[in-house]
Amino acid sequence: MLNALGTPDEAVRVARRLNVDRMPTAERRARTWSDVARMWNALGDGKQTFAALRRVEREAPQEVRRPSLRALTSGLLYGPTRIEGVHEFAARTGALAG
Repeated sequence: MLNALGTPDEAVRVARRLNVDRMPTAERRARTWSDVARMWNALGDGKQTFAALRRVEREAPQEVRRPSLRALTSGLLYGPTRIEGVHEFAARTGALAG
């Protein structure tokens, strides 16, 4: 989604129109939530990024262990904004260093 549109702010309109719950497979829903997480991250919205990452985990828990999503999680964990629940999520998904 993000790559097809070129800029994350353009993707927000598309993301808002999606009915992810109607997508036929958990993998497709998780992939969409992954793209939404990347979009919010590119826009600097950590809370929305984290909300999308939690949706990925609900759809397909193995997906949040992918290196790219663990990197997003680490960015939230070590970033300037404190987001409740990120530390536990990072520990659960393998993004917590140490």
